[in-house]
Amino acid sequence: MMNGSSAQTERKRNELINLTDLSFGDEVLKSRQLVLVEFYADWSGTHHIISPGLMELNDKYGARVKFCMVDVNHRVLSEKYGIWNVPTIVFFKNGHPVDYIIGLVPKTVIAQKLDVLLGP
Repeated sequence: MMNGSSAQTERKRNELINLTDLSFGDEVLKSRQLVLVEFYADWSGTHHIISPGLMELNDKYGARVKFCMVDVNHRVLSEKYGIWNVPTIVFFKNGHPVDYIIGLVPKTVIAQKLDVLLGP
């Protein structure tokens, strides 16, 4: 049986970090690890299709990649990063966007992109 702290750690490991305008800087721009940010809209059917795959990738890569999500209603962030379609995934390294995936793609495509960005 898991104690309370282990259960909480397990729950957090399986979830994407939901960011706001205020938390984005600390979680993404100041992060020393690769960060995947899904810009989404709750009304978007494709967001609900891609989310389970992102959670599976979080299980696999979570020690080396931070998985986050931003609701496009946070217009400052959406406009700053040129988000016009949802879902859009932006990969950040050292606080800078280094690659994008726009629209619905299989999780294998996202995994391949992570492998390339993480390097050998």
